Formats: sequence, C-alpha cells, structure tokens
Amino acid sequence: MAKAHKLSNKRNDAVKKRPVLHKMVIAVLVSTVLIVVFSIGVLVYNNVSFTSDEVFAAQVDAAIEKSLDWSKVHKGEIIRKGNIGLIKMLKEIQTLRPTPLFSDIISGFMAVPRQPNCWKRLIDPNWPIDKLELNMTIKKECLDNKWALYAIAPDIAEITPEEMHLFEPERWSGRELAHQLDALIALRKTKGATEQLDKFIEHLCNRVSNELFFDALKIDIGQVAFVLRAGFPEKINRRWAERIVASQLPDGGWNNKWFYFILGRRSVFDFAIPPSNQHDTLLALTVLYLVRYQYPEHFGLK
Repeated sequence: MAKAHKLSNKRNDAVKKRPVLHKMVIAVLVSTVLIVVFSIGVLVYNNVSFTSDEVFAAQVDAAIEKSLDWSKVHKGEIIRKGNIGLIKMLKEIQTLRPTPLFSDIISGFMAVPRQPNCWKRLIDPNWPIDKLELNMTIKKECLDNKWALYAIAPDIAEITPEEMHLFEPERWSGRELAHQLDALIALRKTKGATEQLDKFIEHLCNRVSNELFFDALKIDIGQVAFVLRAGFPEKINRRWAERIVASQLPDGGWNNKWFYFILGRRSVFDFAIPPSNQHDTLLALTVLYLVRYQYPEHFGLK
C-alpha cells in the first residue's frame, strides 16, 4: 500500500509540473517572438524611408537654412575654437556651393596665428610644414590626431602606419573606425589614389555602413559624413540622412544627446538638454550639403 501511495504521489506531482512547464515554454516562445518583432521594428525604423522625395527635399533645404543661421550666429566661436577637422570639411563643401559664411570662417581661421602651425596643411595643401614641429606634435597627440598628421605629410613624418595600426582592416570600430577612414581620405589627397588604397577605403566604408545599419541609437553623423566624403553615397541609406534632419534642434543646430544619454567617449546619463554644439552641427551641415549638392540623384533629390 505504501508503495502504491508513493507512486500515486509521484504521478500527481508530475501532473502538477506539466502546466508549469507548459507555461514556461509559452512564456519563452512569446518573449522570443516579441524580441524578434521588436528587433525587426527597430531595423525598419532605422533603415526604411517612408518620406516622399518632395517632402525630403523640402526638409533638407529647410534644415540647411536653419543650420546656416546657427553657424552665422556662432561664427566667432567657430573661428576661436579652431576645430581644424570641421573647418577642413567646410572648405570641402564650399566647393560644392560657394557660401560667403564658409569663406569668412576659413579665412578667419587661417589668419589667426596658431601653434602647432602644421595643422593648417589640412586646409591649405601648400602650407609650409616644419619637420621638427610636425614630429614633436605627432609624439604628443592622441592616436586619431597622429593619423591625421601623418596623412598630411607622410614623407617627413617619423612614424610609420604600422606603428599606428593605420592600415589594419578590422582592428578599429566606432569612433576610431570613422577617424581611421578620415585619415585615409586625407592621405589619398596627399599621395594620390592607388588601387590598393581605394580598395582599403571602400572596405572601411563597408564596415562603417554595416555599423550604421544596426545603429538604432542616435545616428553617428560623423560616420555618415566620412563615407560620403570618401565617395561612396550608395553605402549611405537615405533614412539615415532623414534621421539626422529629424534630430535638428529648434535653434538650427545639433547636439550629441540620445534620449537621456549624452553620447561621446564616455556616455553619461543626464536629464538636462544640452545646447547645440559646433561639432555635431557642422558635421550635420556637411552631410546635408553632400546629400543636397554632390549626390542629389542618389538621395532622390534630382
């Protein structure tokens, strides 16, 4: 009898466990479906455009005008801070559509004595460079800036690409990958294009494009700008440009905030809304000029 009773209890326990197991299986399946649906929704949001060509063109034109107004107001600050990388891009887009504001900023920057002086080669390819100053600057700078300085004068730089891991195709990601690409674009201008360099730049553009495809956070404006500047508009989804336009602030500028996170080398949580900054604003302005005036056919603007 005791044995039979034990068997009966085991059967009852097994029966009780089955509904629990069924519920767990159903919960896992439902969670998996929800995760898949959410992931697909995020990818659609990030990569699929639902805006007509006409509406997008009007949005880009309005965004450009507002960002130019912001840049006029902050012209003195832009010249004073002298972010050479941003001013270099203003010079590039100045050739697409001559803009007096850009000329004023560029000439104002070049007129101010700056140390180290070698950085001005990024603006003027004929700017004289002192070899000693260049190499002392390279030693002091962070890796990204070492790349840029090497790119403007590789023949006199006392550092090799191998020492800086500049030509490693898979080593860098995110911000470093974008700046690696930027340095190689500059190097191509300095040394001239070669089949090997062009293929390497295209490879990096593919990697940046892949990162952007899955980046459901705030679109990295710099990554978009560098791929366009490298000459590969087909690797940039129009939706990414739309998201950049949509993130413009009421004052005409951009900042680096995504929801409650301020993005950067060390992202921080903050309830405050940071003001527009020249870094993100001039990068976005560069993207919009390239989209509107250099590659309008690719983005449905012509």
